[in-house]
Amino acid sequence: MTSKKTPNPQVISRLIHQTSDDYGNIVVLDYPQYRVLSFDSTYEQSGYFVERPFALVHEYTKIMLLALGFITPKHITLLGLGGGSLLRSLYFYLKKCDFHVVELRQKVFDVAKNYFAIPTGKRVTFSIDDAVSQLKASKTCSTDIIFSDIYDASNMSSIQVQLYFLIECERILSKQGWLVINYHKLPDKHSEFFKVLHELFSSILICPGEYNSHVLFAGKAHFFDTEKAEKEMNNLENFLGEGFKPLLAKLTTLNAE
Repeated sequence: MTSKKTPNPQVISRLIHQTSDDYGNIVVLDYPQYRVLSFDSTYEQSGYFVERPFALVHEYTKIMLLALGFITPKHITLLGLGGGSLLRSLYFYLKKCDFHVVELRQKVFDVAKNYFAIPTGKRVTFSIDDAVSQLKASKTCSTDIIFSDIYDASNMSSIQVQLYFLIECERILSKQGWLVINYHKLPDKHSEFFKVLHELFSSILICPGEYNSHVLFAGKAHFFDTEKAEKEMNNLENFLGEGFKPLLAKLTTLNAE
């Protein structure tokens, strides 16, 4: 959700909306290039091209969509809504897929709905709740991809490095399912986290992004079809007007030690 990209103070922005809740501020700013959701006006939580609503502003969101090269999902769970960048693109591209979006903050959902044109059709279910509570309440093998992008104003939620989080995600993923997590700082590869990750998932892939960030892909399948992945990236490029194949080439496999 959070991008390390900081708005250029020399570029004039226009305040569109500001509100707050128990967790802090929520700010919507318009820059010449795009609209920004921020929780403290320092980091961009989400970017939105008003004239191209399905396009992706930040590189990490494009990297996360590489998961569509591994599986054709019928159901996707998104943990963390922000300005809805992933949801807008996925909803537009996957016409036969249903979505469950979990967002902790009611006001973030309200802002995303009013200022970031998130889809709210019958294929999307929203839960205003804690991510772990929703995972525990979800049925086993009930979703094909989990996109986890949970951040506050300046830091990643500690949930994304907890062992119980991995266990619950693996449980609710389908037999060929994938967990995709956005990290500003990747956990230590020699940590207990990665040990458990390798015990739970058959395929672990990592893709580096901007500002030393990484996206982690954990799949229950033993392999994925490279040819299929490249074909799917071609389709994504045609639909969204983005470059995905160079990002696919940056993927590396992390083997258990």
